[in-house]
Amino acid sequence: MTPSEHLAAIRARLSQGEAMALTRAAVAGGSPQALGLAVAMVTAGAEVTLIEADDWGLTRARDALIRAGRLDGITLTTDSAAAEGAEVIVEASEGDIGLRLALLSEMARTAPDALRVSLGPGVNLGALKDGLRGPVALIDTDAPPPAIDLIEIAKGSDPRASGFARALGALPVIVPLFLGAKLIAALEDEAEALVFQGSTPWEVDAAAEAYGFALGPCAAQDLRGLDRARARHRVTGHDLPVLDRMVQEGRLGRKAGVGWYRYPGGGGRVIDPLIEDLAREEAHFAGFSPREIPESEIRRRLIGALIRAGHALRVEPAMVDLVSVLACGFPAAKGGVLFDAAPR
Repeated sequence: MTPSEHLAAIRARLSQGEAMALTRAAVAGGSPQALGLAVAMVTAGAEVTLIEADDWGLTRARDALIRAGRLDGITLTTDSAAAEGAEVIVEASEGDIGLRLALLSEMARTAPDALRVSLGPGVNLGALKDGLRGPVALIDTDAPPPAIDLIEIAKGSDPRASGFARALGALPVIVPLFLGAKLIAALEDEAEALVFQGSTPWEVDAAAEAYGFALGPCAAQDLRGLDRARARHRVTGHDLPVLDRMVQEGRLGRKAGVGWYRYPGGGGRVIDPLIEDLAREEAHFAGFSPREIPESEIRRRLIGALIRAGHALRVEPAMVDLVSVLACGFPAAKGGVLFDAAPR
């Protein structure tokens, strides 16, 4: 079986089923993932209301949408009652269980029959169901926004979530745990380790992109937001000194205009030599001597991190392959990370 045939077979299996009729939706939260989901729903033909907590959040979200040329079809407000009539209500705060429940409950007052969706890992589906006293969908989409080709749906979610994913042109994957988050974490952590040990973000990204990745891991993390990765590290207790310092200094990624790269005027990525200095300082503080790392080693370590994470998931290898392509940007021409690594 060729790589393209392998991926096509998985796609065909997941594509079966009806798409939800989606004309109106509401999203609470202005994270990059929230904005990406709002844009995807507009593209699917829905009118979308984006609800922010305050005027500062509204301004930030509006500016981000204007820079991306994606404001059309999206109404911005601080009034949760604006969710009235929505077929889908989404909280995308990436907050704790209390905040998520509060946002969904507020929107549900005016849209009681809507599909209720919580976006992002970090909470338990059972706790959401108990708090809302009814069905809810816990989903995740890890591709750098606004690309949404795959939506992972926690097992036990409201069954309408699959139709919602199809309405956005995304493949619905029902999973016991979010695969994309695990794979991306492994890739990003290895990229940060490479920078700490002597490489640069642009060398890491160049090695990945030369292999066929849609986007290098550092550039992709800038799109998702470095604060999102740091929040994960707080939960796992994983210490990544370069990333921790970047977040402390406000280098949150593209939304802040600076992360691993600079984004002058909200434009494309530009190399930032200050990152190299920052990484060397952190290595010095840790008593580590940086070294030049060849492209072949960078590539081997990035792919090796994905392979190990994929095997550790203990799910169908084909699902790991699909998620590695759609969430991590692994080259589709190679059929996915485990397919590529399998002996022929």
